[in-house]
Amino acid sequence: MRIGIAQIDTRAGDLEATATRMVALSSAAAEQGADLLVFPMAALTGPLPVRESEQDDFLVDVMDVLVRLSEEVSCPCIVPVIGALDGQPAPEAVLVGDEKILPLKMQAYAQSEDAGLTDDEDAPAPDLPEFEFGGMRLGIAFTYEDLDDYDDFDLDVGAILYIAGYGYAADDVDSVLGSDLAENRYVADARATGAWIVGVGSVGGYGTSVYSGSSFVLSPQGELVASLPSCEEGLVVAEVGGSSADDGDEVLPEVYNRPLYLWQTLVLGLRDYLHKIEQRSAVLALDGSVGSMVVAALATDALGPTNVHAIVDVPGDVSREACCQRLARNLRIDVRDAGDMRAAAFVTRPEDALLRRGIVDAYLAAWAAEVGGVVLSGADKTALALGEKRLALEADALKPVGDVYRSDVLELMRMRNTISPVFPSTRLAADEAPEVGLDHASLSDEVWCAEVDQVLSDHIEYGRSMTEVAADLRDDELVEAVLARLDESEPWRVGRGLYLMVSTVTLFDARRPLGLAWHNRIRADREAASMLDRVTRRVGAGIGLSDLRGVSELRGGSSSGKDARREPVAEERGDAAAPHGDARQVKDALSFLRDFSYGGGFRPKGFGEAHNAGQDGPTNGFEDSRGQTWPNPFSEN
Repeated sequence: MRIGIAQIDTRAGDLEATATRMVALSSAAAEQGADLLVFPMAALTGPLPVRESEQDDFLVDVMDVLVRLSEEVSCPCIVPVIGALDGQPAPEAVLVGDEKILPLKMQAYAQSEDAGLTDDEDAPAPDLPEFEFGGMRLGIAFTYEDLDDYDDFDLDVGAILYIAGYGYAADDVDSVLGSDLAENRYVADARATGAWIVGVGSVGGYGTSVYSGSSFVLSPQGELVASLPSCEEGLVVAEVGGSSADDGDEVLPEVYNRPLYLWQTLVLGLRDYLHKIEQRSAVLALDGSVGSMVVAALATDALGPTNVHAIVDVPGDVSREACCQRLARNLRIDVRDAGDMRAAAFVTRPEDALLRRGIVDAYLAAWAAEVGGVVLSGADKTALALGEKRLALEADALKPVGDVYRSDVLELMRMRNTISPVFPSTRLAADEAPEVGLDHASLSDEVWCAEVDQVLSDHIEYGRSMTEVAADLRDDELVEAVLARLDESEPWRVGRGLYLMVSTVTLFDARRPLGLAWHNRIRADREAASMLDRVTRRVGAGIGLSDLRGVSELRGGSSSGKDARREPVAEERGDAAAPHGDARQVKDALSFLRDFSYGGGFRPKGFGEAHNAGQDGPTNGFEDSRGQTWPNPFSEN
């Protein structure tokens, strides 16, 4: 059969306009012989559900549009719809055509319910769709976990339609779909399942999420059969189910260039964000920081120079001011000097910097209102994580690089200069080395910045504890200082504006409870294991829960004072009473945690060093106290 992919950039919830485009694309796909056309996850409803109070009304309008599509499309189509389940996005794949509508995940769940499989923990997800179409059995996946189910269970499907539910993340090669098939998971998925993989990527900015496209089709042998470019719309129809050796031109995969890909994605996200909220222009302050200069170039690439306006504000630094003015000329953007602002001109003392910046931001807001645009900030993820300029008032509506670390912003700057040398300087300014209360005289500012960013990314994106980060970096003082500053800055990040999301874990995702008194610390190798060992020796060691002082009160009993009775524990009785019931289960669980804790009986060995982590051993696994390697039971996800 022939399957088409329509990689389109739409405005979320613009139902009638999107439906009109879908009908036109189905006609174009049918002319190319498509038996089935698949649309991206975000195309119709966007990637996130509407607020709870509007879900029912929104669903009624979506159903109305699906009825229209079922009557007007030229070939059967799969249209994803995003709803909500327990407050979380719940995607559905709806097959429309021939005046019929079939919600495929709902059908799969009903079939699992009839077969009594919904509570079977050893079965794949009960709503994992499998259906017959055009003489082939097809499956649908929205997430990596869905793909894992197709990999792990012997499901008889000829092709898997992977309608990607993830936005672009610079630290996740799987999120770039067909742009990095040499490194990501999809070739392995095709070979593991023996099925064709049809990867369908959304493209464009949807709120602050950015999707980069790069749809693809892989044969069961992992050969690339068809692809669509990144950050562009496109339509492709590919033959699926025949021999991958069929005659045809060889399809060459893209060569993934991370800085270039990130730049293109940020440009796409910034342009779509403004256009979809119906704003025409961007206004920003050029203060000589790498963030402000990169944002000026991003805005110019996204909107064109006539729609970018900047105020140069570098009081008392002639060199940095000249650098900003030269960048503005290279980009051909509209620029004003902060010295022309009467109120700001009188604020020149260093101790008045916050006051001056507040005045500049007031001018930015007024200018944005004048030109019908929004104020952009050059703050990066490093600045937000460490609470830099946390007392400054800000007028910005968006921080385009707020999810990009400063060392990566530098890399973006240098990459952009290889295309067109617009930046007069590609170095950190004198005061841009991250400040965490430590002296770094032995390291250059750039190396210091990279080390600080490594601590932050290891802890935030990769979820590593303070102890684990310190073990790798071998600089306990730096790790403690950086993560302490991260915790201290939490209250100042609240309400600091939006940023384009281009990582797997944003600072919002990694937030900690406000006012939390507990702070982590670096722990000795065996500390966690020793603590768990002490707990496991006490859990179930003959102590009945009802005998613990105070438990009866919690259960509604009345034991107190003179009436309280305490049975001697096993050690006091001199016997070896064995744990029973729930106590045994708790003790077994704690023993397992002790063995797998950092520095416990099983230590991670080579985790993440190979792409096939956890699949083929012995490159990945656990090493016991005798040095024997055990296969890793977990996938890299």
